[in-house]
Amino acid sequence: MRGKNLIRFLISVLIFSGFSGLALAQDWMKILEKVYPLGSPSGYEQRLINEIKSFLDSRWLIQIDNLGSLIALSGEKVDYLLASPVDEIGYFVSGFTPDGFIRIDRAVNPPYRLFENHLMGHAVIIWTRKGPVQGIVAQPAVHILAREKREQLEKGVTLDDIYIDVGVRSEAELRARGVEMLDAVTRERKLTFLGSRRLCGLALADKLFPSLLVSTALKIQAMKKTSRPGLAWVAQTRINARGAKGTQSLGLTNLKNRLEPERTIILTGWPVDESGGEPKLGHGPVLVLGGPQPSALADSFIQLASTEKMALQILPGRESPFLRPFQGQGNETIILGVAVRDVATPAEAVSLDDINSFLKLIHLWLERRPQ
Repeated sequence: MRGKNLIRFLISVLIFSGFSGLALAQDWMKILEKVYPLGSPSGYEQRLINEIKSFLDSRWLIQIDNLGSLIALSGEKVDYLLASPVDEIGYFVSGFTPDGFIRIDRAVNPPYRLFENHLMGHAVIIWTRKGPVQGIVAQPAVHILAREKREQLEKGVTLDDIYIDVGVRSEAELRARGVEMLDAVTRERKLTFLGSRRLCGLALADKLFPSLLVSTALKIQAMKKTSRPGLAWVAQTRINARGAKGTQSLGLTNLKNRLEPERTIILTGWPVDESGGEPKLGHGPVLVLGGPQPSALADSFIQLASTEKMALQILPGRESPFLRPFQGQGNETIILGVAVRDVATPAEAVSLDDINSFLKLIHLWLERRPQ
C-alpha cells in the first residue's frame, strides 16, 4: 500500500478506533508521505531539507549551516531548541564496471555486521542531478557459485558483493542516464500499516521525527503567542566526532557550537528493550536523560505527563552521541521520542498510539510555556 492510499487508510483506521488527535494525525501523515521517499544519507540531505523548508512561513529566520542543517529561529536568541536528525544510513556511487554495473560505498559504519544483507535482490534509487534512477542489486545464482563463494555469502554480504543493475551495458550508458561518481544511493521503500496499530518501514524513524518536527512547526505557526523557539533539522548526525566525553554526533556538535542553546530537546527514536525492560512499544513517549536525575527541562515534561495522566517512559543515565555535545554546566538537554522496534532493518516499526501521545505532550508543553 503506497502514498496517498496508505495515508487515507491510516486516517480511516484512526477515526474508527477513536483517535483523539485526528487533525494532528492528518498533519504528520501528509508530511511523512512527502518526505519518506526522499533519500538522505549523511552528507546528502539537501533534497529532504528543501522539502522541509517549504512548510515554514515567513516568521522564521532561516539559516543553513556549513554541514547542511536547516535552522529556523524566532529571534536572535531562543529560549529553547527543538532538533531532529534528518540523515539516514545510505550509500554513494564509488565506481562502475565496464559492463555497466554500479559499485557503492558508505560514509558511515553500519549499525551491525549483517546490515548489507538487506540489500541483496532489492530495489534501490540512485539520486542523480537529472533525477532519481531506479536500479536493483544483482542477486547471484547461488547454485552455480563456487563453494567458497557460497560459504562466504552465508557468513554475511559485504559491499564487495554488491553490484547495482540499472539496465544498461556500459559505463557510457550509465553516464548518459545521469549517474555520476558520489551520487547518493538508498533502498527503495514503502510504508506498511500493521493491524496492531503499528507503522512499519525501512528508515522509518529517520523520516518520522523530521515530519513530527514539521508538524510542531505548523503548531507554533498557528499559535498567537509563543516564547522564543528555535527549530533545527540536523544533517550529518550519524558521522561521529571525537570529544572529551567520548564519541559524539558531528551534526549536533556543530549545531551546539553555532547556537549555544541553554535548553535543547532532541526528537528521535529509542530502540525497544528486547529483554523486556523499557522502552516498550505502545507504552507512551520516551524521555531519555543523560544523568541520573531530571533537569528542570525534563521535569517540566514529567509533571505535564502526570497532570494529563499520560504514560511517559523515563530512561535516566543513558549514554548517546546525540546527548554528549550538549552535556555541560548550565545546559539542559533531553531526548524526547517514541520506542522503535527492529531499528535499522526493513521491519522498523513504531506505535501509532505512541506518536499520538508524543504530539499531544509536546504541543501541550508549547501551549503552557510562559510567554
